[in-house]
Amino acid sequence: MSAPTALDAGALITGLAWTVRPPQTIDESPGADFSGDEQRSKTRIAELTREHNDLCTQAVDPFEIAAGLEAAGLSDRQARTYYGAASVFELAEAMYGLVPRRTSNAVAPIDPWSRPVRRHLLRGLLYALPGLMYALALVMLQSGFDAILLLGTTIVAAGLGQGLSLLGHVLIGRGQQGAAGAMFRSALVFAGILGFAILLTGWISGTLTSAVMVAGFQVAYLLAATILIVVEAALLLLTVLAPGVILAVLELSGATAIRSEIAFGILALCVAGAVVAAWTRLAATPRETVTHLREGFGLARYEYSMGSGYFAYGIATAGLVAFGVVDALTRHGNPAEGPIALMMLPLVGSLGVAEWQVYRLRSRALMALRETTSVKRFRVLARSELAYAVLNYGAVLAVLSATVIVAFPQQPPLPFILSTCAYGVLGLAFFCATLLLSLGRYRLALGLSITALIVDSALRWAFASASPEALAGLHLMVFLVLLAVILPAAASQFSYAGAHR
Repeated sequence: MSAPTALDAGALITGLAWTVRPPQTIDESPGADFSGDEQRSKTRIAELTREHNDLCTQAVDPFEIAAGLEAAGLSDRQARTYYGAASVFELAEAMYGLVPRRTSNAVAPIDPWSRPVRRHLLRGLLYALPGLMYALALVMLQSGFDAILLLGTTIVAAGLGQGLSLLGHVLIGRGQQGAAGAMFRSALVFAGILGFAILLTGWISGTLTSAVMVAGFQVAYLLAATILIVVEAALLLLTVLAPGVILAVLELSGATAIRSEIAFGILALCVAGAVVAAWTRLAATPRETVTHLREGFGLARYEYSMGSGYFAYGIATAGLVAFGVVDALTRHGNPAEGPIALMMLPLVGSLGVAEWQVYRLRSRALMALRETTSVKRFRVLARSELAYAVLNYGAVLAVLSATVIVAFPQQPPLPFILSTCAYGVLGLAFFCATLLLSLGRYRLALGLSITALIVDSALRWAFASASPEALAGLHLMVFLVLLAVILPAAASQFSYAGAHR
């Protein structure tokens, strides 16, 4: 954490380091009188805590004080020479132990996690509605290869959407609207090129089927939808999706039969509308694409590394969600044969509630951090809030799952029941993973998600000849183990006060 001591002299000359006070000669005997509100003694370290009173009284751990001291220019050499500590961190530990934590008298800052509930519900609706069109596309595809192609492009596009969303939020959060707009436009161009490449490959190989066209459009749609959500154009996206959603509801409910050519045409129009809407919405941002491309959009290497981690996380989660489709394909069946859309309904239908609970948790944690003086007390409050949120969201998933199971009896019923419950458990695991992502612990969420995907895939391969009931039970077991691991991990990270600073 410390800067090289060779720079100390230069820091003093340029004013980056502190002016060190002369040794104190104050009486520090046990009977010395320190009257008034300030009860700290007048040793050098105590004087240092007074100079950085807000830092010391508000810090949640010694690391925060050490970071503040180094930002102010204090070096290890000064810590050794003037304060008798081996390093800045040791000095920070002494200061942290000397000053009790206090609530702040300053005006409470704006809560960055405060959002209207309707916003979360709308975004959850936008996350769920494309699932209806996805299910409609599966119903209209007849060959296993077509479904595999659509599934593969969906998983890759989900990863691209996660990475793009992360980098876009980073740039917008820093106020770099021009760089964000340039990156989003480049992403749309990339999506168009990739989609065209898929269509061209299908045309050259003589396999330009409806599935190939849907796969090509899928990448463009998911990236365009991601951009519209990041730039807070959710209502515009909902308007664009409306024709496809109405079509999917009519077809899947059996209210009417629509020719596949007409259905795919309407879905293609929705995709084109989303791309045009995203490009139009970006027209207001500064067009500095060339400059930002040359400078890497102003993103650092570690931010690109984090974006690649979110890309991998998106692929892992999409792979876990697709277990029902993969089961049907690996058994040489058509995904439309099973009520996959109904199995997924508890998960996709509760996404808005999950996002609302995550934001509420982060907001409550900030409030508790401002109002408590004990880190131990904060830990207790944080864990109780997390338990409350998990129970609430678990209850929503349980009600939705029970409703689906009762309202849509299937033959045979056991695989359907087990798979529906598996999606519900997976929803709780995704909730914990999302909380970890919000805390910046994306590597932990990624590692656990990839491990679960590998184990689930290995069990599917090892028990390829198992009955549908046994296979669905294996999925449920894997997701229960994932939840049993990720929930304590999320509780540990969420109850760490330093994660909320």
